[in-house]
Amino acid sequence: MSKGRITRLRALVVPDEYVLITNPVNIQYLSGYSGSNGLLLSTPDVTYLFTDTRYEIQSAQECFDVEVRILRADLLTEALKLVTEGKLTIEARHATVAQLEQINQASSGLTVTSSSGLIEQLRVCKDDEEVELITQACNISIAALEQLSQELRPGLTEREIAMNLEHLMMQLGAQDKGFASIVATGSNTAIPHHQPTSRAVEKGDLIKIDFGAKVAGYHSDCTRVFVAGSPSAWQLELHETVRQCQEVTRESVRSGVSCAEVDTVARAFMDKRNIGHLFTHGLGHGVGLEIHEDPFFSRQSATTIEANTVVTVEPGAYISELGGVRIEDTVLVTEDGYVDLTNFTYDLVTIG
Repeated sequence: MSKGRITRLRALVVPDEYVLITNPVNIQYLSGYSGSNGLLLSTPDVTYLFTDTRYEIQSAQECFDVEVRILRADLLTEALKLVTEGKLTIEARHATVAQLEQINQASSGLTVTSSSGLIEQLRVCKDDEEVELITQACNISIAALEQLSQELRPGLTEREIAMNLEHLMMQLGAQDKGFASIVATGSNTAIPHHQPTSRAVEKGDLIKIDFGAKVAGYHSDCTRVFVAGSPSAWQLELHETVRQCQEVTRESVRSGVSCAEVDTVARAFMDKRNIGHLFTHGLGHGVGLEIHEDPFFSRQSATTIEANTVVTVEPGAYISELGGVRIEDTVLVTEDGYVDLTNFTYDLVTIG
């Protein structure tokens, strides 16, 4: 992992400020440590990782830019012993009520403040190493989908398809699936985040697959739609409309454009075709150590997209009790456009 992230964090705070990081994802980003128990304390001079004896070897292998302290005691209690006086900033999104009470009881000489998104803003623009890991996750995902598409057929259940896809990603080198795969068939495709069931693919069904791989903690995200047998007219029309929307919206992504502008492109396209009311979810989001992270596309967003940000573009349209289509890519934003990291056909592929 790239070093220097803690230096970037210290540049955002006053010189004598202490920063307590409790979110495991942010801890991993700043220090490399991926264990399930740990906290990070950034002081004016040294940044410490506190964990327990179960992670002594792992932390030694993973960590950079921090001094590791292996404890048999309560981590927060020991960390607070190093905080003398001044300002202690905690993560508003992640610190618990119990932790705040413990801090207040132990730090009479401190000014305790909270910050929302302090580390998250550092994570938005990816460095070269992060881009490489996300690219690997995307490549594994697409290779798995290509193999799976050869095996799709009527009679397979949603759960079987999801399990087969996740198994393929692991075989191809993924650390894990990026998230619980969404596999929906028939009328279930009208549910944006449908959970796979025992429903089997039938002739005439749409098959919607939203999935991703994880590599060294970094994610990919992709959605494609297939059809079992000859597609009907409404399926072709809905798929083509969403495909065109996704293409037009994707082409609007570049450094310097606001999230609101990109979102407006997609919504306006759907509205012009009188199906804006069928597009019921967000257009997309950042991807990295979390599958959903900053920035998020929204008409209310004030965020401007920067180069080396990785985002999804995923318009969809859903007709209740009939079916739905979503087409999604993970893309790397560049100064003058984007690089598509999930390069798989946009056609409505017929299977079976």
